[in-house]
Parts: sequence; structure tokens; C-alpha cells
Amino acid sequence: MEKVRWFLYTVAGLLIVIPTMYVFIADTYFSSVTSNILISKAILLVILGKLISVFEKKKENGRYAVDIGAIIGLAIVLIIGIV
Repeated sequence: MEKVRWFLYTVAGLLIVIPTMYVFIADTYFSSVTSNILISKAILLVILGKLISVFEKKKENGRYAVDIGAIIGLAIVLIIGIV
């Protein structure tokens, strides 16, 4: 599951980095809807990665309070961004 988690984080990072680099190189802009969709997808992928991390730590009886806090914080950002 660790590989899946890192894959989700990597894809989330690429969803932010690739369009940003395209804007800098081509000197064009995306619409705000496209930007919001890409950022929302990236946040969802990070939340999914954190959920996997919580389940892994729960099985190992590890501390997962920080991950739960990150999930709650990102969910709030996602909800505020949609509204």
C-alpha cells in the first residue's frame, strides 16, 4: 500500500506542477474552472493517500492524529474551495 500512497502523492504533485509549467512556458492561461478542478483533484488524491496512511498506522497501532488533522484540514479547504 505504500507504493499506492506515494503514487497518489506523485500524481497530485504533477497535477499542480505540469499545468503551472505549461503556463510559464507557453505564456497562456487556464480558466478558473480548470484551475479549480485540477487543484480539487490534487487535494482529493492527497486525502486518499492520507486515508491509506491512517489505515496502515491503525493496523500497526501507531499514532495517526497528525494524519487525521491533515485530512480534516484538507477537507475544509476542499469544501471552501467548492463553495
